[in-house]
Amino acid sequence: MIIWAWIDALFFWIMGIILLLHTIKWWNNPVKVNVRYSEILESILFFVIGFYVLTMFSEPIQNHSILYLIHIFSFSVMTIFFLGFNIVPHYIRSKRDPDYRRGITYEKFLEEIDKKYQSAETGTKLDRFKDFSRKMLHFIQFTGIITVNFISDLIVSNNIDWNITLIELRNFIYILIAGFFWIMMMVGDMTRITHWEYLPGWGWNWFEKSLEPEKERWTVNGVTTILLANIIWIHPIFPIQVFFIAAWVSCIGDAVASIMGKYFGKHKLTFGFFPQKSFEGLIAGVLATVLGIIVILNIIPVPGLSNSIAVLIAIVCGISFALIDIYGKVFCDNLLNGIFTGLITWALILLFARL
Repeated sequence: MIIWAWIDALFFWIMGIILLLHTIKWWNNPVKVNVRYSEILESILFFVIGFYVLTMFSEPIQNHSILYLIHIFSFSVMTIFFLGFNIVPHYIRSKRDPDYRRGITYEKFLEEIDKKYQSAETGTKLDRFKDFSRKMLHFIQFTGIITVNFISDLIVSNNIDWNITLIELRNFIYILIAGFFWIMMMVGDMTRITHWEYLPGWGWNWFEKSLEPEKERWTVNGVTTILLANIIWIHPIFPIQVFFIAAWVSCIGDAVASIMGKYFGKHKLTFGFFPQKSFEGLIAGVLATVLGIIVILNIIPVPGLSNSIAVLIAIVCGISFALIDIYGKVFCDNLLNGIFTGLITWALILLFARL
């Protein structure tokens, strides 16, 4: 095994260990009651991604060593920038001057953001704008996933002497981009929760605009969890359709449900664990899930899979989305949608595809 592969994987294992230790330390804290099991699962997924890094290429050759080194260099630069140039300077100043940023606490930030957003009545212009801007990141993530696959296919088809397959190049790029976001978000989230005063000013502004106070105030942000739940499906044993469908449901289905619920949700749910959600948002999310999956399986059909089974996959995933949206409380829906949708799609393909 190439030594660079182990070093590359270490970045993801370290993030998993940091999150795991944080969760264990805060386990009995009341603020962690609704998020601690999700954080345990997220820690496990970081370890899974690290294993994927080790097996990213079928056989070690010189080109692969170069790609691993690109990962290592990029992740090192990101870590040094976000941690060394943004967090450490404020930590040092705080140690030298006990009065530096005295009184600037995370609890005060939460109070201010609650006054600004939660005091706004659900469905008002301010509430809608914040939710819409957050959900746009979901659309961008799905678009990025499709774009990376297209670019990888284009590169491999025109550079056959690279000794690298489409899946290998695609996964190299996916992990490179995902690693950037995970390092940035993990540094930001762990500092936000434990030492708010060490964050730079731009970090305060970022979290004011991006943080969802109801779900993310004491845990990692949704971008991290959605990306983790999607990236586990890039392994070569899974058909590419599984990855695309999981990404569609967790990114687009969830975003459509939220946006439609905010703008047009007049009838609140009378059952389940989330009475603030609406029937309009739920129905929109289910329809987006079902129709999107049917389109994906028509554009990128699975060999040997009939149209009727493709529709069955879409319907079962739609039902799964609805149940998670209504009853998904122990684990956050950002994780459950990507994981369960992928499992359902993969299982039905294995059962019914005549390969």
